[in-house]
Amino acid sequence: MESQILSFEQSSQPAWIIADNSQVSSTRAIHGTQSLLWQWQQGQSLTLNHQFDRLTDSQATSAYGRSATQVLSFWLYNPTAVNATLELELADSRQQQTSYLDINLNFTGWRAIGVSLNQDFPTAVTNDLATLTLRAPKSANIAAGSLYIDRVMVSVDDSRYQWSDDQVTTRHIVPEVDFNLPNALPAPTQFELDDAEQIKQTLIAEFGGNPGNLSSLEDRFDQFAISKDRNGVISGRHIITDKQQVIYQPAHLQPEDQALFEQYVILGDSDNKRGGTASKLTGYANLMLDISKAYHQPAFSADKARLAEMYMLMTEHLLDQGFSDGSALVTTHHWGYSSRWWYISALMMSEELASNQLLQPTYEALLWFSREFKDSFDMMLNSDSSNLDYFNTLSRQHLALLLLNPNDNERIALLYKFSNFFSGAISQTPPGTNDGFREDGTAWRHNGHYPGYAFPAFENAAHVAYILKNTRFSLENTALDKLKSVMTAGWHYTNPYVPLGLSGRHPFTDLSVKRYSDGLEWLAKSYPSTDKELAAIYLQVTKSNEQQSKAIFGRKIAPASLPEGSWSFNGGAFAIHRSGDRMAVIKGYNQDVWSSEIYSSDNRYGRYQSHGSVHVIPYGDPTEFGYRQSGWDWNRNPGTTTIHLDYDQLESPKSSTLMLRSDEGISGSTSLLNKYSLFTFKHQAPQNLANFEPSFTVQKQVLAADNKLFLTGNGISNSDGSNRTETTLFQLAISAQSQGIWVNGAQYSQANFSTTLTSGDWLIDDNDVGYYLINAPHVKVYRGIQTSRHNKTQITTSGQFSSAWIDHGLAPDNAQYSYIMVMNTSPEEMADLASRMKETPQFILLENGENGQLLHDSKDNLYGYSSLSSGSFSQGPIRTISTTALVLAKQDRKELELSIASPELNIQYNGQPTTPIRINVEVAGLWDMDGAAYSHQNGNTVITVESLFGQSVGLKLTQDGGNQDTVENSGNSLGGSGSSSGGSSNPWSILWLGIVGLLSRRR
Repeated sequence: MESQILSFEQSSQPAWIIADNSQVSSTRAIHGTQSLLWQWQQGQSLTLNHQFDRLTDSQATSAYGRSATQVLSFWLYNPTAVNATLELELADSRQQQTSYLDINLNFTGWRAIGVSLNQDFPTAVTNDLATLTLRAPKSANIAAGSLYIDRVMVSVDDSRYQWSDDQVTTRHIVPEVDFNLPNALPAPTQFELDDAEQIKQTLIAEFGGNPGNLSSLEDRFDQFAISKDRNGVISGRHIITDKQQVIYQPAHLQPEDQALFEQYVILGDSDNKRGGTASKLTGYANLMLDISKAYHQPAFSADKARLAEMYMLMTEHLLDQGFSDGSALVTTHHWGYSSRWWYISALMMSEELASNQLLQPTYEALLWFSREFKDSFDMMLNSDSSNLDYFNTLSRQHLALLLLNPNDNERIALLYKFSNFFSGAISQTPPGTNDGFREDGTAWRHNGHYPGYAFPAFENAAHVAYILKNTRFSLENTALDKLKSVMTAGWHYTNPYVPLGLSGRHPFTDLSVKRYSDGLEWLAKSYPSTDKELAAIYLQVTKSNEQQSKAIFGRKIAPASLPEGSWSFNGGAFAIHRSGDRMAVIKGYNQDVWSSEIYSSDNRYGRYQSHGSVHVIPYGDPTEFGYRQSGWDWNRNPGTTTIHLDYDQLESPKSSTLMLRSDEGISGSTSLLNKYSLFTFKHQAPQNLANFEPSFTVQKQVLAADNKLFLTGNGISNSDGSNRTETTLFQLAISAQSQGIWVNGAQYSQANFSTTLTSGDWLIDDNDVGYYLINAPHVKVYRGIQTSRHNKTQITTSGQFSSAWIDHGLAPDNAQYSYIMVMNTSPEEMADLASRMKETPQFILLENGENGQLLHDSKDNLYGYSSLSSGSFSQGPIRTISTTALVLAKQDRKELELSIASPELNIQYNGQPTTPIRINVEVAGLWDMDGAAYSHQNGNTVITVESLFGQSVGLKLTQDGGNQDTVENSGNSLGGSGSSSGGSSNPWSILWLGIVGLLSRRR
């Protein structure tokens, strides 16, 4: 993995360089303070004799941990562009095996050449790589020229990131942005021009703020060491993006190269180092933004000339460094994170850029580098246009870029196109696993629901809506409504922080709904009149009161109360149930929804993140309620059923990314009346993954009603005779405010405590969540020190914890459990619940078969049916379910409320839209309804519904007009009107129901 670097910091030209008219020079440099100046004549050559170690792509991949290749990269500075090519020749020590590549010299400034040694040369590069030769152009009309050469390197890089540009062609062609405007454009009206100017001024005003004082700006500027000599030669520290560090493999650099590498500066705001040992200077583009902010503030009116001077020098240096039209810089992936403030500052300084002849090259450079997001910047709506990284990092920048266009006709046409495109990109439901917003409120990135990417995307998409409001380029209301739905959903599934099960590769994240609080305000104000619901949510999230609302929204609006109720999000295989200020999050995974995102340096022990986890989380900072990483046992994610492994076994078996999906498509929920939820999770461990026990199976259900959760587990089996299988009730770090736990009426607050409980016992955890054990014969309770490992660094951690778990023993065979969780309780309430459960149980598992389970809540007369294929039931109102589905039923005499959903998303992987799953449900007795096709057969009612993307279908059924005798029969049969077939059940009709169920499922 060690990068092999040739640099030119010697006092004289090294002997391994063979060339006429070459010398080391301090005029320009990338790596250190010197480069190699070659003043070439037509047809001359320059050779570097150096033995480079070679790797195959297989060896590179093995070393890197994911698909990788060995790359040759180096820097060239061309003072004058010429229409000719430089020939690169690689050869062995005997000059018998040679490979060639052409490099265009059609540029000025620095350019990075980066090519795969194994994939980008027409003929295979020798494994005995001993010489690198550059041959000057042979064109008769070009007699001479000069080139500066620096930082010649052979290293290992991600195989996706050697991009073609105007200098060199690689196997990765990244097409340029094409606005595809017609040749003839109408002249804009003054109204359109005024609206465009309004948008520009709004955008500039929105990015105002405190940039510091002139002295602090100058101090920051001086750190980049930018200067221009009397000959116009600009110099400064070398600029790279954060992701461009990877090609250096910083953890494996030689000390002398590491020291020079650490002198580079980062264009963006962060330095993840990728294994480096020191932090670099960051925030080059951020300083450009702060200078432009100051330029627009009256307090800096006397300093505008100095501000403009600094900004122009930073722009010239950036362009000179290769951040220019036609330059790939090997790669600029994740471009928006690095460059976002360059776009905005360029718009704010557009007049100064124009007067210094820098506007056009800046515009062209920004347009060129935007090609990574061509599916968005082209503004031709397609399935890849709803990229959450685009919404987050480049949507406002896209708008700023269009406003930089000096041509009035084009600028107005582009703004119309942007408005239509952006409305569509937000509104559409993309096919497959593409990025974008789903109808159930989930927001997809990395092929799944991902709040870490979604929340900043919410905020900045809402900002675009706000900037465009009250103009001819405003977004459509359908787009505003779609954005509102996913932002409201985010408020529902946070409390206010993102729970562990939804944290992606960042467990114990500090991400909260406050991350997009500004977006809530912006979106509320983007409607033709203020959206009161969004405004009320904003006030709650920001802890603002009704009196303050008038200054914010121009009218008095009461803050929203915390949401209460139940919601299903099958796009993420989770359900949310809220009572008071408590939120329960119930999480699984399936064949379409991944379990967790595990990287080589993130979430290494996150295997059980979605293993049917159930967390009841009080409102507030989760660290104050026991969610702390130090000492956290990654095997004991609350609610999960797991095989308890040592950390070497628990760690991901892959050195690269692991996003495990199940062979079973069965994990999801259905919610009734936004008050009740039923969740199911059928687990079958992967069959061919190291350290995963392939025989491990479990079926789990949760019924949520009021402030209680009824949890059951069945079929818990595996063949692991070395590691115990457990179902965790809770795990909480003991905090200063913890009052201890309660067990059967006795309080225990001491640091060290352990006991064993059994069925019929109860306990209360440190957060006042109660647990009544219905069927849990061996429950261990523990308070004391735990040791663990950090999810990123693998360093040993420890902490004082309180936990309880059901011990299913070694190699369990069809083990079971059932218990009740009370989301906020007291010892008196738990004692009362225990007494009542022994006399007249509120919750019971009525049926438990191989193909389905039935849970019952007698208090609400609520039935929860989990059909794991096609299921038949003998109790409650439901008799058969034709396919894999969940049904919640609540009966009150002659009225029956149903919620029906498929836990299978039925995602199509061929670019086609997701298709609904047809579900037939047979209800005992004759019922009528609106909203679904139904028929009467053999004294029962057969309902047909379609569940799209796992969304619940809610129905109200009545008999004889319902309880009030006022509801008339207006239902529809399969043929269009209600019908009663009567007579005995026809076996052909039963067969038909089965065939329909099979055809509606994707396998």
